[in-house]
Amino acid sequence: MRNKLLSAVIIMSVTLFTCAQAQTDTTVHIFKSGMAVYAEFGLLPNNKNIRTELSRLNIKPFTSFMGSIVLARRTESERWFSEGRIIIMNSTNYTKDKDDKKAYLNGFGIGTDGGPKLVNSTRWNVLIPIGADLMLYRLKIKNNGSATISQVVQNPSSFQPIKLFTGNINLHAGIGADYKMNVMPKLYDKVYLSGKATYHLPILGKRKWKGEDVTISDLSSLKLNQIYVQLGLVFFPKPGPKKWGKMH
Repeated sequence: MRNKLLSAVIIMSVTLFTCAQAQTDTTVHIFKSGMAVYAEFGLLPNNKNIRTELSRLNIKPFTSFMGSIVLARRTESERWFSEGRIIIMNSTNYTKDKDDKKAYLNGFGIGTDGGPKLVNSTRWNVLIPIGADLMLYRLKIKNNGSATISQVVQNPSSFQPIKLFTGNINLHAGIGADYKMNVMPKLYDKVYLSGKATYHLPILGKRKWKGEDVTISDLSSLKLNQIYVQLGLVFFPKPGPKKWGKMH
């Protein structure tokens, strides 16, 4: 635990230093803004304990594959970049039996990252992204079976899904690269094919799952410390008074 806290303090310190340097850099360089859309995927099969516990209760667990859609606003200069992020996360759950009880994991969050550009050439940016995300996760357990209307009316609680929630603040750091493509020059000043690989570290410890009126004592905490890969496109519109209108 101490090592995790120490790592968190170090990453936060580096982030604050990076932001301070970026603010100083604005006096020398002109920053440009664009919009980005990413797909983000978890690489390590964490949360085996949760899936095992759900299976013991005859509940089809969510899989180890975690995917997110990330919408971001990119701001950059010749030497620095930053992004404000909205994250929509989901974990898959496939089964052929419609009568199985199934658990679905999804999440929503906002965050930011930024850092220096190690390389800024005519074709490539090499980035060091450092940041944090504030995330809320939901574990939804529902019965996909069929029932008559009288069964539902007489015992509605048996057919209502169970919804459990947990949250965390995830620090992350890694490396990224932008490939500068010469596409759609009439609409956009620049278009990047962008990718990142970052390690995410939660800082709030072992958070328990909670419902509306209950805290679950025996279900394993959600393990978020894993490597994520992100791939997407960044669009910088042409400068002018209507630069954002051209993106619709």
